[in-house]
This record gives sequence, C-alpha cells and structure tokens, in this order.
Amino acid sequence: MNKGIGRQLPHEVLEHYRFRAIKLRRKGWKIKEIAEAFGLNRRAVTRWFTTYKREGREALKSRKAPGPDFKLTGGEIAALMKDLERDATHFGFETPLWTTKRVALLIKKETGKTLHGSNVWRLLTRMGLSNKKPERRAMEQNPREAKRWLKEEWPKILAHARKWQATLYFQDETVVSLAPVIGKTWAKKGKTTVVRLTGKKGSVCISSAISPGGRMLFRIEKEHVTAVTFVDFLEKIRRQHSRRKVIVVTDQARAHIAKRVREHVEASKKSFALYYLPSYSPELNPDEGVWGYMKDNRLKSHTAMSMEELKAKIMSCLLSIQRRPLLVRSFFYKLDRL
Repeated sequence: MNKGIGRQLPHEVLEHYRFRAIKLRRKGWKIKEIAEAFGLNRRAVTRWFTTYKREGREALKSRKAPGPDFKLTGGEIAALMKDLERDATHFGFETPLWTTKRVALLIKKETGKTLHGSNVWRLLTRMGLSNKKPERRAMEQNPREAKRWLKEEWPKILAHARKWQATLYFQDETVVSLAPVIGKTWAKKGKTTVVRLTGKKGSVCISSAISPGGRMLFRIEKEHVTAVTFVDFLEKIRRQHSRRKVIVVTDQARAHIAKRVREHVEASKKSFALYYLPSYSPELNPDEGVWGYMKDNRLKSHTAMSMEELKAKIMSCLLSIQRRPLLVRSFFYKLDRL
C-alpha cells in the first residue's frame, strides 16, 4: 500500500472518500478494510473517524487555501459554470470535451478577459470542477429506462434475493486484444520511448461474475460466447452454490436472451433467476469494474507476443482480483452512488 497516495489525490476526491468511509463504517466495515479499499494508509482513515467524532461532519470537508483572486466577477463565474454544463460543441468546438485552452477561449469570447491556462485550471478547481476521464455512454441508451431500472427493478431484485436468501451475481463478458492499449510514460523531452509489440492479431474472450460479498468467478472462453456457453457458465455459478439459490443479473446481449437460455431459466426457476439490465447500460453492471481494472491497470501496455502468453497474463490478473474480495466489493460502490 502506498502510504503517500493521499497526498497525491485532489481535495474533492479525498473529501468524497472521507464521507464514503463514514457510510462504510456504519455498515460494519473495519478500518483496515476501508483503508485497503481506498488504497490509503490505515492511520489516515483512523484520523478521519477521530475528527468526525470530535467535530462532526463539517470537519471532514476540504478546506483548500483560497489562492489568488481571479479577474472574473461572481456573475461571470456563475455564467461560466452554466456554459460548462453543456458540451463544447455548442460553442463551436469540434468535440464535446472541455480543456483549459477551450475554457480560456470561451472566457475571452464571453467576457473579453484573458486568463492564463494555469489560472483557468485553478479557477475551475475553485468552482468545484475536476479534470477527469468521462464515461462512455451509448447514444442508443434510454436514460429514462436506466433510471426506472434503478428505482424500480433493482429494489425488486434485492427483495427477491433477501426472500430467497440467495447468492446474487452480476455477470458480463469482455474481449482482450493481443494488440494492447498503450499508456503514457515519463521520458526526456524530444525523445519518444519505443515499446516493441507483436504485429500478430488475436483476442481472448472472458466471462466473469461478481457478488456484492466480494466473490468472483471467471472463465477464459475457448470461443466467443454463445447461448450454449452462456448457459454452461450459469451452471458453473450454480455448482459453486449447490445448497443455495442463485440470482444473476446480466445485460441483453444476443446470447443472453436466446431461446435456449430462456428454457434453461424456466427449467431451473425454483432455485435460479436471471434478470436483465436495460439496453446499452454497462454503467449499471459492477462487473464492468473488473474489466476496467484489468485493462486500465494490469494489462495496459502488455507485451504479450502470443495468444498463449496473453492468456497466461489474463489468468494471473484474474486470479489476483479473485483473491482480493475487498477490491471486488469496491466495484459495487458506483452502483450505490447512482
């Protein structure tokens, strides 16, 4: 665990962690578990609880130094905040994302005032904004249906699980390519680092399922998922809980809604239930967190030169995740916040 990582996090992130830690503590989490889930020093988390007990919730809020005054008036800042809630394309830019350069151009256009990029960054931070990677969201998604699922269907699934005293899983599949996504690295100015990779093509398909309790099951598939292989994976889950009922939540991929799957669910309905997420709504599936962690952390810029080597790296990564129930449980945080 990196004991200095807290110093590297933005103030608003640490503030969110502090309030989230209080909620987890109330749910019975130990301080060690909370610290491990957030990747922080145990003593730092202990100080949060001490401060909370002595001074209350208000003491956990960030108190960043105010810094220098900016040229914009309160009214201009309020107008800027409203503008930034819209895509950058509304103001003539080619793509929807905001950069400090684009914000500076917008300020110049709207107020006639010029701000240096570093001052724009500080201004946006003071406004409560942060620079972060946006979520991908399919244009085909129906936002109302996603909200309805959260409000109506998700509580029904939880109630069903409690009534059955069932084990609940979220399931998903992904594909990992032999050609990796290349991340960034530090290097001398004017000198580009070279990473040698294979020119061969190929990919590996993986199925996994995770539970809110921190359990994870997975399988490297021999082929792309079909109704037959999906049913077989569902049976793999059930075999792990031969004395308990099982509920699985998954997306509406073609293989998941096939006739063979429906027949299997009907034949097993006394001890097994299958629920579906709304179409084009991967953000509602905590199992997506497994793929994000694996691809953005463990397998980013991987140097596998063959399919066998790639499968070995994937297996090592998945086993590592499987052995860390607190990490698996952390993938459900996002669902709690939606």
